Amino acid sequence: MATPNTRLRELRERTPSQQHPGDALSRQELAELVNAYLWKVHGQRVEIDAGYIGKLERGVIAWPGALYREALRSILDVTTDVQLGLRNTRRAAVPIRPDHGLSPESVPAKVDRRHIREVAGAARFFSDWDHVHGGWSMLEAALSQARWARQLLVADCPAALRAPLHQAVADLVGTCGFKLFDTGAYQEANRYFRVALVCADEVGDWHRRARILARMVRLALDAGQSDRALTLAEQALVRADRLVPVRQAMLHAAHAKALAARRRRQEALRAIGAADEAFSRASADDIAPLWTDRYTGAHHAGETAEALAMLQGGADVDARFAVARKDFGKQYPRARVLAELKFASLALATDDPAKAADVAGVALDTAEQMRSTRVDDLLRALGAQAARHPSREARELGMRINAGMEKAPG
Repeated sequence: MATPNTRLRELRERTPSQQHPGDALSRQELAELVNAYLWKVHGQRVEIDAGYIGKLERGVIAWPGALYREALRSILDVTTDVQLGLRNTRRAAVPIRPDHGLSPESVPAKVDRRHIREVAGAARFFSDWDHVHGGWSMLEAALSQARWARQLLVADCPAALRAPLHQAVADLVGTCGFKLFDTGAYQEANRYFRVALVCADEVGDWHRRARILARMVRLALDAGQSDRALTLAEQALVRADRLVPVRQAMLHAAHAKALAARRRRQEALRAIGAADEAFSRASADDIAPLWTDRYTGAHHAGETAEALAMLQGGADVDARFAVARKDFGKQYPRARVLAELKFASLALATDDPAKAADVAGVALDTAEQMRSTRVDDLLRALGAQAARHPSREARELGMRINAGMEKAPG
């Protein structure tokens, strides 16, 4: 049985109506404010109504999507989801534990190449696993390995091994940061990303620095922090001349998304052009997995498609999303699912429910096997969007999404 969210109802009733001075904010007015916020801040057109707010207050929907939560926090003037009375009933947040619980024998007195290979191998393993199964899967194991790896930084280390040690730790800690990001634990993910960034900076590794900052941009955008995302993107582009073209393309694409989120259209289009130009100069060796993650043509198509979707939509967005869907392949199923769900949402928004149902149907088969809050959030948003659409295809899609969410792995 659903537990009523009295805290959310009380917050709404304490908020003055903008349409009817002297009255409290109605459910319909709150819904309209959420719709307006998401359009103004994120360029996303949604149409929730009083019925949706009612479901939140009755506890029928206990954990709305990340952007809905952001809008509610802003409108009702609170800083946390807990203050809204919202809770994730499917998964509990995983906090970062302090670096304790390791026996003295578990950390070597002196680092050798075997330890570095162990850290680098763990980074590769957990990164590959994360792309397939999602951030929640094997999260505790990855965090435990990262805690041990960080202890190596204070152990005695020969000068010749200092750089590879810091690079390996940056890879593993950064992988954990991305896993935490995928679970919605933004604050904890940022903490891990900052540690990875310090490791990369410590040994002057500009390529790892670029990768970490690009991930921090993505996290900030998902968290609704578009101004922070833009600051991070511009920080990442400092001395981009030191990077191979594929990394330049990655940073220009991140910059484009941050600019698009700030509604700076012409600058965003120029950044997309710079990203395309840089990627056209990338060689196969640049794209090869020299460090933890690759930035492939599929990644580039998906990132630039998202930036364009924030600005305008259109045939170029469809073409880029199609490339991303096709080329992610078996190695990056979560990335493919995320691209497919975003593409389906765009198809619904442009009144093509048949295409939306076809694309999302493929994504759902894979998404049901993943443990990813980012995937779940997109599924909830697409389900709500489909439920509002008058077509039979959209309604059937919405019902399938709801059925899939109910049996999704915990």
